[in-house]
Amino acid sequence: MSDILAIIEPFVDKALKMGADEVEFFAQKIRNKNVNFEHNNMKSALASIVDGIGIRVLKNKALGFASSNSLDKIKIEDSLKEALAIAKVTPPEDNYYLSAKQKITKVPEMYDKAIETFSMDDTITNSKNLLEKTIGHDSRVTVDSGTFSSVIRDSALANSNGVNISETKSLFSWMLFGMAVDGKDIGSFDYCFDSVVKVSDIDIEFTANDFATKVLRNLNAQKTESFEGPAVLTPDAVTDLFQLLVYASTATQIQAGSSFLQDKLGAKIAVDDLSLVDDGTMKGETASSSFDREGVPHKKYNLVDKGVFTGVLYDTFTANKEGLESTGHASGSYRNIPSIWTTNLNILPGTKSYKDLISEIDHGIVVNRISAAPDPISGDFSAVLKGAQLIKKGEIKDTLREITAVGNIFSNLNTITGISKEQVPLRGNQSWLVPYIVMDKIKFVC
Repeated sequence: MSDILAIIEPFVDKALKMGADEVEFFAQKIRNKNVNFEHNNMKSALASIVDGIGIRVLKNKALGFASSNSLDKIKIEDSLKEALAIAKVTPPEDNYYLSAKQKITKVPEMYDKAIETFSMDDTITNSKNLLEKTIGHDSRVTVDSGTFSSVIRDSALANSNGVNISETKSLFSWMLFGMAVDGKDIGSFDYCFDSVVKVSDIDIEFTANDFATKVLRNLNAQKTESFEGPAVLTPDAVTDLFQLLVYASTATQIQAGSSFLQDKLGAKIAVDDLSLVDDGTMKGETASSSFDREGVPHKKYNLVDKGVFTGVLYDTFTANKEGLESTGHASGSYRNIPSIWTTNLNILPGTKSYKDLISEIDHGIVVNRISAAPDPISGDFSAVLKGAQLIKKGEIKDTLREITAVGNIFSNLNTITGISKEQVPLRGNQSWLVPYIVMDKIKFVC
């Protein structure tokens, strides 16, 4: 039993005696060492410990929620009283139940004991290496901001339905944000990030080189003409666009009638080559864990299988509305009521190499990064591309000045003509494993 689980367990009975019908305590202790840098220089280093608890109370089918940035027993009791008071004035909801006790299988390789001796000096050394290797790559590279951190995160959940679970994770993460400057030529900004569970998996040099390569290619941008044709979406761009597909697959949006995927479960929504699988049980991944924000075990779950929409993402509340079980996709920290999201989302690879996909395109654009806010129901988007690259006769040519891409993410799932066999991990609190994807019939407007 973890220390924080031992703290919250006695409050379950106390809450029931105080009048709660059901109660859930979700607590976290986060021990963090963090270094920030700005404008090619180290800025700050900070070690901190953050404790917190979120309390959900059900009273007469009404929900009350309160949180506290403390695991002090007096403050926990004060927050419990606040949650009860809120429940008494909240409208009832017939489908609100807390999760039932289920068998939890521990996900392996989620904690590296080496983090216990990973000092602030080690954190600073890695930060310096990240910064120095990045700006040392080329004098034109500028790091506007960045960070390196090491985190030990304890999470524990206890509820009145017999759920009593805890887990400890180690996490090392780093990020770079900036651009390249060559005299008066200022390239568009770009970013790189990564996170790992093990000390031995930290790869500062790869991130530094990747970032420098990205920002340098954005220099000397050229004009092009408007046309309609194929877009080769890099993993970053795929993630930017496919966020809406994930959002549309959440039960919250579908039940509200605010999703393109309304009434499409079991229907064909994309080409045969497209499959998406979420798996929160992958060993050694930073977004993995043994249970979700409600204490429901994570599992492998298909969202799209060979172009068919096969999986709605549920938490306990939305599942109860349809007489179903949660899929284990409740997400969030102790500060908020759980929401629904993925863990490790794997867009399955294709059979061709990225190089081969490029070689087959006569006239198209490599979309490296896309700032889009597609309409959540229609899927229409009009997005300014920065750092895009022109493809001519199977070769990547010029980097382009700002150009607008116009399309529809849902319609364009059926214009996919290629998916690479290479996949790139984009790892954080929610992680993606993403190939390059070619989408045809995108309008490019100068």
